[in-house]
Amino acid sequence: MSPFTFLSPVTWTDEGVSPPLPLGGARSAVPTWNADGDASFALDARARIGGQWTPWIPLAIWGPRERRSLNGSAPGIAMETDVVTLDAPGQALQLRVRNGDAGLVRALSLATAPERSYAPSAQPDEHSVDLIVPERSQYAVEGERGWCSPTALSMLMAYYARRFDRGDWQLDVPAVAARVYDERYRGTGNWAFNMAFASSLGLVAFVAYLDGFEHARRFLRRAMPLAISYSWKAGQLEGAPLETSDGHLAVLRGMTSQGDPVVNDPAQPEIRTSYPRTQLERCWIEGSGGLAYVVVPPELAADAVAIALSP
Repeated sequence: MSPFTFLSPVTWTDEGVSPPLPLGGARSAVPTWNADGDASFALDARARIGGQWTPWIPLAIWGPRERRSLNGSAPGIAMETDVVTLDAPGQALQLRVRNGDAGLVRALSLATAPERSYAPSAQPDEHSVDLIVPERSQYAVEGERGWCSPTALSMLMAYYARRFDRGDWQLDVPAVAARVYDERYRGTGNWAFNMAFASSLGLVAFVAYLDGFEHARRFLRRAMPLAISYSWKAGQLEGAPLETSDGHLAVLRGMTSQGDPVVNDPAQPEIRTSYPRTQLERCWIEGSGGLAYVVVPPELAADAVAIALSP
């Protein structure tokens, strides 16, 4: 079973409950949603474990004026900002829309965290690829150091704004940061909120766990950059902008002919940079399980989903 499920359109029940999204035995998953720009609602979740559904727990409040993760918990299930965790292997997850119109939520995705050890991906002899992704710094506001996620998202949006002549996708970093800010978490790094905001502007956005750089290269070949989430300790990532990081996002824009990743790293003085392939891949797979932001216009959504489903 693929560690990723994407539903669009979503067939909601009259009570605003989604179809079961398969968990495949996972104990951890990231649900994301795409909704119309003016939609306001609360989301709940429950999981089926051992043939029984857990109680519903509150996930988040989402809308143009209020955005807050809720960190609900019940026996067997808990929400930690943007990740659902289970006490035992899960069979399925359901979402429920409250205090809003479920029909405005046009797509759902569920990325289930893989349990695996890192093994370097193959490095085929291929031509280099380097997509022209606008370069932006996470230090757009003096003293602000935690904006890697909205900065990466703003770069992806600006890339497609140029390609598809969509000025409404061309937003600066502070504007994106304000719209993805999680009032409970008090930060801009909520993965689901970043995807929900991109979707509110008409993009299709989801997170997916990828197998490695050869899986990611399939997106690059179709001119689709990604934002990848990784972490490192001292000495693990040659040329890193900080000695250590427990979570960072950068835009994967290309690969050299030797297979090294080319990224727009929003924490680097010179944004466009390249890291040693095996080092960054290990930091990505071991740090987040290979999690990536996939943000594309509707015209590319079918291709993006197909690549996410087929490593």
